[in-house]
Amino acid sequence: MGSWTAYAAPSGSSDGRLIVALGRSAGGAVTRSRVRRLARDAFNLLRDKKIEIDLLLMARGDIRNQSRRDIRKTLQRLMTRGAEALGRRGPAQDDPVG
Repeated sequence: MGSWTAYAAPSGSSDGRLIVALGRSAGGAVTRSRVRRLARDAFNLLRDKKIEIDLLLMARGDIRNQSRRDIRKTLQRLMTRGAEALGRRGPAQDDPVG
């Protein structure tokens, strides 16, 4: 989905896990912290729906010019697609999404 890469896998624990990998090329410390917070919020929505998924999100480039709304929508879409892909395939190895 543009400047993001996501890998999803079925969670081995009762709760899913989220890893957000943001290098300096994604923006400054404030931008990276904001994105991590938005990602945690979107991930908690999946947990509320009882979707147990391990997810690795990586920013591929500069995201500092994207609005919070765009980042939130993109992250929610990526996470939903990852959960749906795992639901169709069943238990599997890492599943690249996006």
